[in-house]
Amino acid sequence: MNFYSAQDNAKKKTKYLVLLYILILMVLTLLSTLVLMLLLPFFTANHITLDWHYLLFSPQSLPTLFATGAFVIGGALISSFVKSRHLSKGGAVIASALGGVKLSPNSDNINERKALNVVEEMAIASGMPVPEVFVLRKESAINAFAAGLSPQDAVIGLTQGCIDKLSRSQLQGVVGHEFSHILNGDMRLNLRIIMLLYGIEFIGLLGRILTSSSRSSSSRSSRSKGKGNGAIVLAGIALRLIGWFGVLFGNMIQAAVSRQREFLADASSVQFTRDPTAIADALKVIGGVTESSRLKNTDVSEVAHLFFGQAFHTRLAFLFATHPPVEMRILRIQPSWDGQYLKPQVTSQPSSAEKMEASTSLAGQVNHPLNALADKLPEPLAMLMAAGVMVEQLSQKSQKVLLELIDKSKDPMEAMALVLAILICEEPETLQADSDWKRLLASSEITGLDKMVSQQVSLLLSTDLSNRLPLVELTMPALKTLSDNQYLQFKGLLQQVMDLDHQQSIFEQSVFQLVTRYLDVHFGLASQQRVRYRKAKQVAIELQLIFSALVYYGNDIKDSKQESKYGLNLSMDLAFNRAVEKLGLQNLQRIDVTASQQNLFKTATEKLLYCSEPLKQKIVEALVLCVEHDGKVNSVEKELVLAIAATMNAPIPRLSL
Repeated sequence: MNFYSAQDNAKKKTKYLVLLYILILMVLTLLSTLVLMLLLPFFTANHITLDWHYLLFSPQSLPTLFATGAFVIGGALISSFVKSRHLSKGGAVIASALGGVKLSPNSDNINERKALNVVEEMAIASGMPVPEVFVLRKESAINAFAAGLSPQDAVIGLTQGCIDKLSRSQLQGVVGHEFSHILNGDMRLNLRIIMLLYGIEFIGLLGRILTSSSRSSSSRSSRSKGKGNGAIVLAGIALRLIGWFGVLFGNMIQAAVSRQREFLADASSVQFTRDPTAIADALKVIGGVTESSRLKNTDVSEVAHLFFGQAFHTRLAFLFATHPPVEMRILRIQPSWDGQYLKPQVTSQPSSAEKMEASTSLAGQVNHPLNALADKLPEPLAMLMAAGVMVEQLSQKSQKVLLELIDKSKDPMEAMALVLAILICEEPETLQADSDWKRLLASSEITGLDKMVSQQVSLLLSTDLSNRLPLVELTMPALKTLSDNQYLQFKGLLQQVMDLDHQQSIFEQSVFQLVTRYLDVHFGLASQQRVRYRKAKQVAIELQLIFSALVYYGNDIKDSKQESKYGLNLSMDLAFNRAVEKLGLQNLQRIDVTASQQNLFKTATEKLLYCSEPLKQKIVEALVLCVEHDGKVNSVEKELVLAIAATMNAPIPRLSL
């Protein structure tokens, strides 16, 4: 499967469908305006003498025509706005409304642990912090969903049947599919389509108001008003028909858009897992005789398009189904499929010994599709390989320490300590000022935090791990369980630790932005960022500084074979030029970067946060081109690219590096 071309094809078809949707909305608005204009004579004293031709085509009637159109559009917009307020409360609110129960990061249920670990792996592989996981315990069908408008407030939902009946690799395919919905903006797209659909329904609602009001007043109306009431009824019926046809066509187009986004998500799942059989086998289980993706105990009428599979039964499926047929999806991934379905995994109660083994960090070996070496590693370490961490090259001592750190990241207090320890270990000056950071943490209101940080600093120093950013990402689910007061104290401590050496490095800024970017939204301290920049030239100065810093730090520590400073500068210029040419900014020139410009770097990356999603994607591609110009990517370059992408809220698949 060429999943890149499949993604492009799905995106192009989606654009055409959305344009068709907007065109239909405009036509319906025009028809509704004409109907209301024809109704106006019956609200005047001399309505019998007014001419409909005069009303529609006379220059004197243009203000009335525009006012009527504005009334229809305004009512539709208000209806859409009210609905958007309901649907934009965050992924956790939507998941809870569907009956979802949040899984604890410390769950000792073997299948729940499997689900949590898979979500962590796919989060790292897709380049975003780990979201919360909800389960629909009353649903035995195999299905899943992603809810939320952005990576900051996104959650993953799984049915009980999905957790129990799918193997680990099959579950990876399903979860990778749901992460695609988050990263490709499908949730925002679906919200906008739902808003438009509710705007269309306003037209039908207006028609119902007219017909019901005319019936209630008909008994009191005189014979002279009989014609007027009849016209109002006819106009009401016309508006109801327009609204009905609008909703009908709207639902058809919404379903068509959803089907295209499913093909896109399937292709992206293959990209994240690097294993086409993962999602294909999950679909083969759903397509079996006894299995299904249809939910029986959950009302999914408004959010069916968020799910992995068709969540409800519908007639005329080729028009109104939110998902393509299972067979078609499988053939898109595996054209040579023999038509044979798979049986679900047998659900069995684990023994006490198995529970003990599953709850430890040294859980059984895993056949991880992301890397052939992963089946030789304990599960948590196999998970880190999705982040590009060269775990297999670490010593056995370092691997054992990593297992302990990963286990600690699931506890809220230990998670705070781990992030602080990573910041302390990053800067030699801060680390050497042992008494300063210990005194700072000891004075904190969070009891025992200083001892936890000291322990984790010792653990981090005992490893030869260079890329620590994935450990920060793993702390997200636990940090989201903090109280509001605990989070504010933690955020303040991050700032104070960063300022101990009187400067903030690029890595420190990236860690702080990564943590606060997601948690500020979660705790209600910040709202979603609005797009301000859609073209690279609008942020050209910021891009010039960022790419200059990237090539400087990337080349500065290499064991370069360049024999002169001129040769090194030439290499840096080539890397810089390759990046800016990708963005159509050939006129930019590399600037010399010094340590004093690190605060400017922070300001630059924060501005990129307000770029559109397509522009962010191009910037990420340019970042990768920049570090790959010499055919190799060292650990510093990789960490910088990941940190920059995280800071501007642009997830990046780790395997592409």
